[in-house]
Formats: sequence, structure tokens, C-alpha cells
Amino acid sequence: MFGNSSLDLDGWSLPAKIAGKASRFLARNVRSKALVLHETPPIVTFTFDDVPASACEIGADVLEDYDARGTFYIAGRGCAEAGSGGPPLASLDQLRTIWGNGHEIGCHTYSHPAVSRISLDQLRVELEQNQSALKNIDRDIEVRNFAYPYGDLTFRTKRYLEARFDSCRSVDRGINVGMADLGSLKAWPLESGSVDRAKVAELIARTIECRGWLIFYSHDVAERPSKYGVSPDLLQWAVGAAKMNGCVLATVAGALKLIAAAAVPNDPSYPKTMAAAPPDRA
Repeated sequence: MFGNSSLDLDGWSLPAKIAGKASRFLARNVRSKALVLHETPPIVTFTFDDVPASACEIGADVLEDYDARGTFYIAGRGCAEAGSGGPPLASLDQLRTIWGNGHEIGCHTYSHPAVSRISLDQLRVELEQNQSALKNIDRDIEVRNFAYPYGDLTFRTKRYLEARFDSCRSVDRGINVGMADLGSLKAWPLESGSVDRAKVAELIARTIECRGWLIFYSHDVAERPSKYGVSPDLLQWAVGAAKMNGCVLATVAGALKLIAAAAVPNDPSYPKTMAAAPPDRA
């Protein structure tokens, strides 16, 4: 299941490749569901994809040590199974524990397909299957936020998913600032193999300067993490640095609630779709 980059188009016909690349370009560059960050404090969110058991066992504990909570994007079929050559994924009991402790559960489809490569009917089934699987965590669970498997999206699937969820998180690098895109929120990998303390400090400083929303994403949390994972030391340092420098630590749902509360109701540029804040358990 692990992987961040959009899948390649090997085996596609030339017209299909051109159409696919054009759709991906539109999805990433045309803002279709606006989010105005208006007079909000700098926000930092920590998210985990898939989710490996270590993210629940170690990652959640690190966040809780700083009185923070994270968003865990779950692909339900993988619960208690091993990732593709990667660390074992979280069990339902582990997911119940982090949910009970106030962390947010997000949607990552059911079987982790690249959503650009399946039909909308298949995508609908994936979402329904995942919602059914996540009900085993808590029958009253309400999953409001989504992350694209492999970071792969097209304009068609983006429009479909942003209509079903409060937000959809991409893996396109950046800080959400000014007029952001709820259909493709920018994020930054927190991976020990590609990011160090200096880079984390730079990102936090930029977030404070622009009063933006920085979303980190990772997978496993281990002393010897996978290519897509983070060490406990780097995660702890990042959480501590964000808090020490005055950033608000919030789940995705919590950040959306904070941004909505900071909005000026009479500002015509503020999207009416965000007038009602999503629920937050963090």
C-alpha cells in the first residue's frame, strides 16, 4: 500500500496518456473548492496514511505527549494485514484506541486503488466499503476527510470526492495559505529519508510567517523507518518545534473548524459551503 507519488502511465495509449496528464494538471492547478484562510493563527497538522501499526502505537503517543492529536487515513481492507512488503498495518483494536483517545479517522478508500484508474461507480463502492469497515471501530463514526492513495488524482475524481468530503489531502508539496483548495490540500512528507530537522524548522518558520496551514504526512514510525516513514525522534522534534513556536496543533477536522471560526461572515470572498464547521473530536 505504501507510496506517495502518482502512478505512471505505462501501458496507456498516447491519447489516454495525454488526457490523463491534462486531467492531473487541472486537478492540481484549478481550485474547485475554495478555502479562505482569513486571520487564522499558524496551524500544523500531523497525518498518517494507510496506517501502519507503529503510527498508532508510537506516532499517536508522541502527539499525545504534546497534548496534540493527528489524522489517520485508513484503507479498511488493510486492517491487521501487512503492507506490500512494508510494516504490518494497524488492527481494529489499535484504531479503536486512537479513536477513543481523540485522534481523527479519515478515509483512504477501502482497497487503496489509484482513484484515477477506476470508474466513479467503483470509487463509490470503495468509499461505501470503507465506511462500513470503519464502522467496526465505532458504529457512530463519521468520516469527513479524505486522502488520495498514492497522491493520485484527476479533475473528475477530485470533483466527485470534494463533494463527498469536507477536504481531500494531496501529496503536492506546499503550505496552504490565502485561498487554498479543499479538493487538493497541499502537504509535506515527514519522512526521515528525505526531510531533516533543518527542513522541518524552515517549513514551520514559513507557516508562521504566512499564517498558513502546514500538513505533514507520513506512514510508519520506527527507529529504522521505511522509505515513507519517520523516526520517533524526528516526529517528536517536529511536534515540539511546532508547539514551541506558537503554532496551533490540530487534526484536519480541527483545523477546518478553526479556519471557519476565524472567517468573516460578511466577507463575500468566503465560501458559503464552509459556513458550517465540521465536527472536531480533538
